Amino acid sequence: MKPLLIVSIFAPSDLNQKWYSLQKRFIAKTTRISYDYRIILNGADTTVFDSKDILLNNGDNLGHSHALMQVVNYFRENPYDAYLILDSDCFPVWEGWHDVLLEQMQKFGKRFAAPVRAENLDAFPHPSAFFATAEGIRHPGLDFARHESVNLLGDKVVEVGGAMRRMNEHFLPLLRTNTLNVHPVAAGIYHHLFYHHGAGSRDFNFRILKRYDYYQHWFDNENREAQCRDLLNALMQDPDGFIERLMHEQPRKCF
Repeated sequence: MKPLLIVSIFAPSDLNQKWYSLQKRFIAKTTRISYDYRIILNGADTTVFDSKDILLNNGDNLGHSHALMQVVNYFRENPYDAYLILDSDCFPVWEGWHDVLLEQMQKFGKRFAAPVRAENLDAFPHPSAFFATAEGIRHPGLDFARHESVNLLGDKVVEVGGAMRRMNEHFLPLLRTNTLNVHPVAAGIYHHLFYHHGAGSRDFNFRILKRYDYYQHWFDNENREAQCRDLLNALMQDPDGFIERLMHEQPRKCF
């Protein structure tokens, strides 16, 4: 079997060309083993992508859940040692990330790894960066249907990945590890292995801000358009420098 297959899903967005270029560059920069890279277009414009990378073009946007299961089915039909699903605005940022994940998954006896966004009150794996072993990808419980789950406040939420909460014992959770936070949810570094911009190709809204205004005592949630623009500009103007600051900015001393 080949070592690694990476598939990324792109929905309609004017930013797709930028995310595509950035994602490919960081994958090449940080992945030490040989890999294949493919994309699924879920209603996205084909003209901004290299045709050799396109695994499937759905034509219309069939929904993220549908595209995720298309990826899983393709994985199951094509043998590799490991698999990675990425959101279009997510990519690895740690050189040798693949080796780190496999070592820790073996240490803890896990088949999957994915971010768990506690900062969004989520208690289930988020498929922005979903990594699986060959054994894991064949697990019959692997399901990306939109499913009702319960968040950390005990409220019911319906989300892609919600069905995976029943499989938490199989997951290595990748928690947010920013040493510099420029937003409560967006611009997240997970386990110092992946960057996820968050809402990179949709409205810049997050459940914890829109539904709960959970951070109201310290975070201004009124000017979302400016926040979205400023974060995107900071990333695109200097991707390496921006991510380096998020990962290695020295925190203030508390004494």
